[in-house]
Amino acid sequence: MTLINSIKNSILEKAKPWARNTDELIALLLVLSIFMPFYFSVAAVCFVAIMTMINCRIRTKAFSAPYSKFLLGFLVVPFFVSATYNNYWGILYAIVIIALVMCGFYIRSIMNRQLFNRMMDAACVGSIWAAGYALIQKISMLRVDSVYRPMSLFHNANCYGMIIEFVVIIAVYRLFTNSQHKNFYVAVIAVNLFGLYLCASVSSCVALSVGVLAFLLIKGKYRMAGVLLLAGGAIFIAGTMIPNLLPRDVPGIDKTCEDRLDIWITSLKGIRQHPLFGTGAMSYQMIYEQFAGYKTYHCHNLLLDTLLNYGIIGLAAIGSYVILQLKLITMRFRSHICSNMNILMVAIFAAVLVHGLTDVTIAWIQTGLLFMMVFSSTGIGSEHLEKKLSLPSLLPEYAEETLAQPMYMKN
Repeated sequence: MTLINSIKNSILEKAKPWARNTDELIALLLVLSIFMPFYFSVAAVCFVAIMTMINCRIRTKAFSAPYSKFLLGFLVVPFFVSATYNNYWGILYAIVIIALVMCGFYIRSIMNRQLFNRMMDAACVGSIWAAGYALIQKISMLRVDSVYRPMSLFHNANCYGMIIEFVVIIAVYRLFTNSQHKNFYVAVIAVNLFGLYLCASVSSCVALSVGVLAFLLIKGKYRMAGVLLLAGGAIFIAGTMIPNLLPRDVPGIDKTCEDRLDIWITSLKGIRQHPLFGTGAMSYQMIYEQFAGYKTYHCHNLLLDTLLNYGIIGLAAIGSYVILQLKLITMRFRSHICSNMNILMVAIFAAVLVHGLTDVTIAWIQTGLLFMMVFSSTGIGSEHLEKKLSLPSLLPEYAEETLAQPMYMKN
């Protein structure tokens, strides 16, 4: 035990410029794992989940938020559903999703404004490395495939596109909250837009535009929002008139739309088979041959994928938790608690919903983990608000008292 403490103290001593304690160091390492091959993220998330479960103090704090145990309890159900239908990928995904949610609750429970902003900056730095790696991939494949879409360090080009969505919106948030380093954040935005051009994700481009627009409108920056709309319109017109400017040709996009329609029709047929609980994660792989559908991994629509995998019951459970979080964010806005962070959360959520119309990239470990990092901001200063959302304690005399946090915070 003494040796472990010595090693821990030594690591913290070297990490002092960024992390003041073990919790902060773990949080920053989680962010960095996102911009490495996905198995680093899986290992990091599983480590944090195990640490959370075996440590009573950490576990109690992590699951103190309203309905967190309810969500975790439901997420156990898909494991058994997947096992019932011999959906082995579903079993594996159920375990990883549970670990990711526990990791998210842990990060949320330790979050403060300084740590959150350091994590967002770390994501900005990591994205530059990811864009450089994507450029190397593109150059190395030019002779073999001129229309190759680099995926950088992520599962595919669309997952990389979603990471870019998140990072650009984060950089916009930091432009307003850390203006003395605005040149760095402008550079981050430029580098990531170049990465978006390389990966040629149309869904990410649309979702990013909506997310940034939502941020600017809620922030009250109407002129900037107008400039963004004009720039988007100009790019669209230029791409229509000069197709070579686009990283993907129009026939390729048309083919993608046709494939999506085929996938959605096949998904609806599968949903009718098991409407209540679904058949577990990655269920589309089990049904596309049965219905002669397009061969792929998932439904390419967040709503259809949730219904196919987890059924109406699952959609209701997940939807209830999402609605609760939206209610909490609304209460935070009204109480003027971390307004900029709330705007960031709403903008990221809007981008996920828009991207979710044509893909389910949020279900991947790296994109999901970065979303959880942004979601962790809702834990800052929310203790007195969460009491209003919680169900009454069955044993109020044993309920742990939480100190009220300041009502008004700038960021």
